Amino acid sequence: MSLLVLDPDIAEAQSFAQQLTDLGFDTLVCTEPGSASSLCAQGHIELLVCCEDSFLPQLTVPAGVACVQACRTSLDTTSMLEYLDQGAQDIWPLPLAAEELKRKAQGRIDRMQHWLNEVSRELRDVRVELERDQRAGQYIQMGMLPPNPMGIGHYRLQHKVEPSLILSGDFVDYFQITDRYFACYVADVSGHGASSAFVTVLLKNFSRRLRREYRPTMLQQPGEVLAWINNELIDQQIDKHVAMFFAVVDTQQDCLHYANAAHFPPAALIDDDHLISLEQKGKPLGLFPKLSYASESVAFPEGSRLVVFSDGVLDLLTGTTLVDKEKRLSTSMLERETLADLWSCLDTAKLGADDVSCLLVTHEH
Repeated sequence: MSLLVLDPDIAEAQSFAQQLTDLGFDTLVCTEPGSASSLCAQGHIELLVCCEDSFLPQLTVPAGVACVQACRTSLDTTSMLEYLDQGAQDIWPLPLAAEELKRKAQGRIDRMQHWLNEVSRELRDVRVELERDQRAGQYIQMGMLPPNPMGIGHYRLQHKVEPSLILSGDFVDYFQITDRYFACYVADVSGHGASSAFVTVLLKNFSRRLRREYRPTMLQQPGEVLAWINNELIDQQIDKHVAMFFAVVDTQQDCLHYANAAHFPPAALIDDDHLISLEQKGKPLGLFPKLSYASESVAFPEGSRLVVFSDGVLDLLTGTTLVDKEKRLSTSMLERETLADLWSCLDTAKLGADDVSCLLVTHEH
């Protein structure tokens, strides 16, 4: 165990340190408080003995290091209370006989170790309880996702969501609105963990409300849906923003209507060996009130597929630049038709940096 003697008088410090060393303690010497604070911060000191009363207020001592004030002059009650108020855990009158010094030093170290063990146990208990709650939340959140896969007419919809933590800020949903139209989207809530996952509950609620409260114009102008969600999030004052790609598919006309709220990388529609990037500009949802979002349309013929990844996929792609990674992603989307094949091209060993999700909609023959 390591002790540190702090004393501006180097001769006195070395003499005291030698006494402690003779008692079996590994003892270091320091003459100024800045260096003492640095040594304590490195994690190798268990007990700091300060032998200069003016140094105590200048010390920055980590919680795991015991600190005592040693005094070579007599003390009154006021001075002792002042030392304790400044962070000393004990006050030693010097000189001390060898056995008394050993008892005090060992006792102070043992008490600190006991406290650290108690704190560690409490933290473990809190962590277990927190993880239990998060697992329960994950079960609920995964239960909000749509059937996987799901068929709507000649269209097959699939998804995959991999959270960076236990809960995810990414969310995927798809649902039929009328016999003719169905909607699908990928949402990426800012941040990670429980606070972002809470917003996905709101998004699921918006999905349910949209099926009941949609305006007919929304079915061909999904930008109106994004504007509606944006206003709803603003009203909630949740201090989170959401990137979202939202699409409505007309199953009679085989047409994809889509809009984008800062979603990246761009969604892609692949037909044979041809990739159409569905890139659009648009601000995130939940930041600015009364925004409008552009809607665009593209044919969705038999044999084609819509692929939408959240931006966490970029962490799982090879390449040194963003351009390299985008090219790699485009190539993978062109060459791989199934969700399993798309996922196999990713470096899943890097999962954990960000939530990652994918939506695949295939217009089957």
